[in-house]
Amino acid sequence: MRRTLATCLLAALLASSCASTTPGGSSGTVDIPDDAIDHRGSAQVTVEITDNAFTDRIIVVSPGTEVVWVNTGRNVHNVRPAAKEPGVGWFVEITGETLEGGPGSVTFDNVGDYPYFCSFHGTARRGQRGRVIVVPG
Repeated sequence: MRRTLATCLLAALLASSCASTTPGGSSGTVDIPDDAIDHRGSAQVTVEITDNAFTDRIIVVSPGTEVVWVNTGRNVHNVRPAAKEPGVGWFVEITGETLEGGPGSVTFDNVGDYPYFCSFHGTARRGQRGRVIVVPG
């Protein structure tokens, strides 16, 4: 009985560790929230940053899309990845169009779910947050 249980648990553990993941830390299937804005097929998408908020907070794009963040507010903002994954080191400092630094951008080449936040006005779990969801096609 114990040997059968141990074998079943080992098989389940091995099966779960072999599941494919995408660079954004999500499984192969990404759930797209109802409030996501679909920009699939666009080469470039602009996300405005107002004071303490991202417009189009959740966007869906195709691989190869450049996402540009533009600060239209008064405060300094940045865009940091909320997922702690190896190789996910993009970081954008956005100070505003009239201040040194201007808009910042990242091109998302790989399918995945890329949550981000402004470290001045939030954390990875609360406050000023957004998501880029990259889906095939």
